[in-house]
Amino acid sequence: MEKKSQITIIGAVNIDLIGYPDNELIFKDDNVGALETILGGVGRNIAENLARLDVNVEFLTVFGDDHFANEIKKSCDELGISIKHSLVKKNAITSTFMAIMDKQNDMALGISAMHIYDEITKSFIVENLDIINNNKFCILETNIPKDILELVVIKLPNTKFALDAVSGTKALKAKNILNKLHILKCNLIEAELLSGIKVTSEYDYEKLVKYFINIGVKKVFVTLGKEGLIYGDKSIINRLKPMYIKPLNTTGGGDSFMAGLMFAELNNFDIHKMANTATVCAELTIQHKNTVSPKINKQTILNKLND
Repeated sequence: MEKKSQITIIGAVNIDLIGYPDNELIFKDDNVGALETILGGVGRNIAENLARLDVNVEFLTVFGDDHFANEIKKSCDELGISIKHSLVKKNAITSTFMAIMDKQNDMALGISAMHIYDEITKSFIVENLDIINNNKFCILETNIPKDILELVVIKLPNTKFALDAVSGTKALKAKNILNKLHILKCNLIEAELLSGIKVTSEYDYEKLVKYFINIGVKKVFVTLGKEGLIYGDKSIINRLKPMYIKPLNTTGGGDSFMAGLMFAELNNFDIHKMANTATVCAELTIQHKNTVSPKINKQTILNKLND
């Protein structure tokens, strides 16, 4: 019997090319180091994390018809991620992301070649409304065109939406749908751009969360890098400062954080346990070279929450 999905994800698949320098980066010069080619994409990474957490996922995305697309499809099949309703574009190149890390293994520069997502049409979304509506939750991310984000939330008013803002420039695509969100996950740069609030003091962190709550977001999580996390809902705003962990690759940390939030939401965790669950997932992820850690699984996360 086919498993019923619990969450729909509308998002990106990528091939990630990651460069690791042997020494401190020297800009405008040749840097000696190592290159890794791995499967990525915000939507795909979230889907893999959720699959590893025993959550059934329906993933709507766009594939090219090259070798890399076949590798991604094979991986989704092995993980149990349903992609049967996704688009395949003939004579198209699979979306690619290139990241150059610094000596501390944090991303110094990233370049996205993701024009294929302009191929997501309104008709494709309309054709799949029943698929999305079959699940209580839908995760959106801003590699998807602005008009598609707006169409989905308008057409499905009873679906609970979670948004990963992805990046500062892309986050602004979601400006008009913020009041429709059940969960918003963004970093500080994205939160400042979406709110128009510039953080200049500790007090401003709370103002950020209140801004989003006041316009209709039910649960807000703003990641602050090494400074941790500020989060809240209409009842409480709280700050979480994690232990410092030396990262091996930070590019998938935010994606696993989003997956951790949704895993917690599905399990009816309170907002504090949601924040801790997401943080544990992110910490495990950034200690592995891949954008998704193979150590992510339901029992490991639950054990770490109980430590």
